[in-house]
Amino acid sequence: MPVFIVGIVMFFRARERAETQKTIRMAIEKGQALPPEYLDSLKRSGSGRIKTPVNDIRSGLILMAVALGLVVMDYVRNDYTFETLSGIAAIPGFIGVALLIMGIVGLNTQKKS
Repeated sequence: MPVFIVGIVMFFRARERAETQKTIRMAIEKGQALPPEYLDSLKRSGSGRIKTPVNDIRSGLILMAVALGLVVMDYVRNDYTFETLSGIAAIPGFIGVALLIMGIVGLNTQKKS
């Protein structure tokens, strides 16, 4: 059932994207200029928000907190020893660290510009 639900969502998103591309293509073929507001709305509609370094930092911190929570849960559940779940927690932890680094580098790049 979850696979079916995800499939339906993906189908309708792909269909919506195809309709948007068709509309843009027709406007370009007719020589009509696309207003900047419309292009900005397309950027936002793709992911729901514009990608910024602050969002990378926020996502990185959240993933690191999830990893830390898994490690603490594993540590307490297994009589204060680290088991398999702590190793699995490294995955979101390292992704969080990478996002944090990307966000910091992005902020420094913006400040220099």
